[in-house]
Amino acid sequence: MTDTDRTKNDVTAGVKNTANRVTETARERADRIADAASSGAADATRAVKTGADRVGDATSRAAEQTTAAVGDVLHDVRDSATDVADTVAAQATAAVANAREVADEGVAYVKARYRENPGLVIAVGAAAIVAVGLLVKAVTRR
Repeated sequence: MTDTDRTKNDVTAGVKNTANRVTETARERADRIADAASSGAADATRAVKTGADRVGDATSRAAEQTTAAVGDVLHDVRDSATDVADTVAAQATAAVANAREVADEGVAYVKARYRENPGLVIAVGAAAIVAVGLLVKAVTRR
């Protein structure tokens, strides 16, 4: 072999070695990039999942707070309605008692007047019945 052949062979081997090293380096870099991309995707997936979990947790807390607030409002409304019903019942009972008292006093008054002047009481009663009859008749015509 001559020096020229050896030089060609050395150059060819050097070029092949360089090409192999460049290829290996490119593969290593591509693998590193692929690993980094995969790791980044996994990190992004975890971040999205964590964000979704946080949103889910926040939504659950908001729903629980809303449910509690609505429950409190309904409880307050129920208590208020019970208080109103109790107040109305007490007022109705008082009104019935007062009406009975007034009616009893009226009956006592009419009895006392009847004992004094029975003809006048009968005449006033008859006039009241005629007046009520005329009013009923007038109202039913319209």
